[in-house]
Amino acid sequence: MELERISVVLRPRAPREALDLGAAMLRANAAAVWSAWFAFTVPVFVLCNALGVLLGLPWLGLVLVWWLKPLFDRLPLYVLSRAVFDRAPTWRETLRGQRQWSWRSTLAGLSWLRIDSSRALRLPLDLLEGAPRKQRSARWKVLRRRIVADTSLLTYGCLQFELVLFLSVWLLALLLIPHEWRPESLSDFFGRDVHDASTLWILLGATVAYLAMSAIEPLYVACGFALYLNRRTQLEAWDIDLAFRRLRARLQGLGKVLGVLLLCAGALPPSARAAAGETPPKPVVSSLDKLFGQPPDSADRRFAEAAAEVYRDPRFGGERKVRRWMFKHTPKPDTSTQPISFPALARVLVAVFKGLLWLLLIGAVGALAWFAWRWRGRLAPAADEPAPALPHGLQARTEAPAPLPADLAGVTRALWQARRRREALALLYRGCVERTAQLLQLPLSADATEADWLRQAAAIDDPARAQRVIAIVRTWQFAAYADRYPDDAAIEQLLSGWPAQTGAPA
Repeated sequence: MELERISVVLRPRAPREALDLGAAMLRANAAAVWSAWFAFTVPVFVLCNALGVLLGLPWLGLVLVWWLKPLFDRLPLYVLSRAVFDRAPTWRETLRGQRQWSWRSTLAGLSWLRIDSSRALRLPLDLLEGAPRKQRSARWKVLRRRIVADTSLLTYGCLQFELVLFLSVWLLALLLIPHEWRPESLSDFFGRDVHDASTLWILLGATVAYLAMSAIEPLYVACGFALYLNRRTQLEAWDIDLAFRRLRARLQGLGKVLGVLLLCAGALPPSARAAAGETPPKPVVSSLDKLFGQPPDSADRRFAEAAAEVYRDPRFGGERKVRRWMFKHTPKPDTSTQPISFPALARVLVAVFKGLLWLLLIGAVGALAWFAWRWRGRLAPAADEPAPALPHGLQARTEAPAPLPADLAGVTRALWQARRRREALALLYRGCVERTAQLLQLPLSADATEADWLRQAAAIDDPARAQRVIAIVRTWQFAAYADRYPDDAAIEQLLSGWPAQTGAPA
């Protein structure tokens, strides 16, 4: 491996710091990664969903696209593995480069290793190294050591991110739907709307799931590749190796200069070297007598004999081998805690607290079961029960204690002409609510909302009357909440028929 060309700063990192490195690599090569991703996965997504529709199993496309994730993961890994050494390849080069890698590991990832939680770390080992099966198995045991929890956490975290994106799209769509068009409950939505257009809803859900997967899966592969690089840096000391290679390159460049200088110095004549102040080398001293200029005295001899006597003692001299069994990772003794004086009492206290925790858990589960049983009728009414009365909150604000006037249209027109526009529209809205309830034979409750009456307008058999109810409710909404009032012609049109005039046609 040509480590000199690598563009990533190689140093031992903590696993979560390596995950940040993977996210940074993905951001730096985002265009190359996602262009190759969509160029390959979009046709596969269309084919899988088309196959599901043709077979009459629309959910099959969603399952197939999710199952083919190990096949899609080859694309981001190819881009990132080339980008850290040279440049990011184009999407055409990425698709052509898949022929260089073995498909045996991908087939394993699509079969018995599909639910492997360490797939992000196993992928670069299988595709980039290309070692035989036995050697790859031995390397995997060493590579995954101490980081298996981090790789599993990465897998489950990315699954949760995909789920969050999937649900966020649906919640955003739900917030954009007008209140009167929303289903009354989730059971109503899945039992009526989804059942009536099951194929369309499943294809729409598969599309949203594919977009969520496209946003998260390249990040998953990039973080796994960063964990792989970090683990190999820790095991093989890539940072030290790279430092020595750079030092060697600098010394080679400096050695050429020194060689030229030595050649130039050797080419000078002896007279020139003497003139330059060069001194001949001194002779090597071969004994202590020549070094100090005098023979050693008797004190030095006595010290030498004493040292020889000490080294002959077996306690100091010689070599010996000692073998004993020790744990590889011995935990350090905790000196901060005091020893327990009464171990029996400690065991009793532990058992008591454990029993209390179990009782607390059982009580919580029982309380949840009682709550579910108590509210089961309110949360999910039976099919044969009549629909509950709709809330009518705004009616409580507009409802007067006196009954409606006999000439609702005339009183409303008089209030409007007297510049009491809000009171006029409130009276008209109240009359519309009461007469709509009489028409549909619904009881009046205390919490009505405009959205409920807009929804009830769909139950009126006469489309003209339904449109008139919707127009009156909308007019009241604009006046009550936005302070926007209609003109005189619009008021006269609302007062010209039912419900302002009893018995009149719409």
